[in-house]
Amino acid sequence: MNVLLLARRVPPARIELTRTTARQWDAELASDATLQWWELVDPADDDAEPPAALAALRPDPVTVRLAGVATPVGRRDRAVQVVVALIDALRATPARTLEALPTPQLQEILRAAGFRPGPEGREVVEL
Repeated sequence: MNVLLLARRVPPARIELTRTTARQWDAELASDATLQWWELVDPADDDAEPPAALAALRPDPVTVRLAGVATPVGRRDRAVQVVVALIDALRATPARTLEALPTPQLQEILRAAGFRPGPEGREVVEL
């Protein structure tokens, strides 16, 4: 059975769980306290359950920057899923563009989620 997963901005009550989970998957990304976190969760789960995937952003009113994605090892599908859901969620905001400076690992995920080459080596998707 497939579980419906929802992307949402991490609520304040879940920030500590998010940081703990992120440290397990990507310690470097988790160490940046300036990021805004989004999570992929089963809405029927208890709030004590860790997310299925995480996305970290540097918010901006017009151009949002994706700092990274964190998932359990081997769950590239969850990484693509959280980025696609994030794009959909950001379309309801004033932001016009989501961009990322891709690492080799992130490049494939971004392309699968609909990003295209942009200026200065960045990957972009219009919202």
